[in-house]
Amino acid sequence: MKIRSYFLFEVIIALFAGALGKAIAGDESSHSVGLQMYSLQEDFDRDTPGTLDRLKVQGFTDIETSVFTKMPSAELRSLLDARGMTCSSHHVRPEDLEKGMEKVIVDAKALGAAQVVCPILPHKGELDREQVLKGAAIFNRYGYALKTAGLKFAYHNHALDFMPADSAGKPGETFYDVLVGATDPELVSFQLDVFWVAWGGANPTAVIEQHGSRICSLHLKDLAKDANVEVRNPKSARSHMVRLASGRVNIPGVLSAAKVKGVRYFIIEDESPSAAHQLPESLNAVKSQL
Repeated sequence: MKIRSYFLFEVIIALFAGALGKAIAGDESSHSVGLQMYSLQEDFDRDTPGTLDRLKVQGFTDIETSVFTKMPSAELRSLLDARGMTCSSHHVRPEDLEKGMEKVIVDAKALGAAQVVCPILPHKGELDREQVLKGAAIFNRYGYALKTAGLKFAYHNHALDFMPADSAGKPGETFYDVLVGATDPELVSFQLDVFWVAWGGANPTAVIEQHGSRICSLHLKDLAKDANVEVRNPKSARSHMVRLASGRVNIPGVLSAAKVKGVRYFIIEDESPSAAHQLPESLNAVKSQL
């Protein structure tokens, strides 16, 4: 009788350990690591099936469309489904949101995307506080339309967003701070591109700690330690993009801060000429921290 009890106890312990292991694994798998298609835009345009096959072998299972994605959404979804891959995020231009919201919604749902991201803040000429506030009102409107359709709307920043807003009584406030404060948390989220934060002279980890409750996903790319940053010349930035965790952006710190804030989506982007070679190493650098 005692022997049977002992073995029963061992079985219970084994089952409990297995359940605990699955629970822990489930927590880890709740973080999604994807790839922004712009990283390999020419490859996708030339051979989408072959590029997806290569990415799947490397360990990528989720992608985010770029504003340059030409393939019809249903066709891309079919290619992804055939490979057990997903599309969690859909990038679109502001003019598409303004003039073709219905198509944006149809495309996002066809892709199976949870969020629609706009990577451009509508403005003319030099960015200023007034234009940022106008952009916030526009984003609130887009966010309402997408929320009504069951989708999340997010804005993807660039470097100039972190220029001083010269706000009265608020020293150090940036245009990004103004935009976050002027948008409805129920309607507008933010996809933080940590490279452009650094290029704009701000600290990505500090921005996450300040605005983490509004951030739904990260764009991960790294800035070379010896880069000569020209904030108003974003075209020069491509040659200064290096594999993740090898540059001046504190990638482990960024990921740690984001996890604390509940960010689940981490999307790698590499616009450098060496993107195809750097991406597998960048993916490993991210996964080792999650």
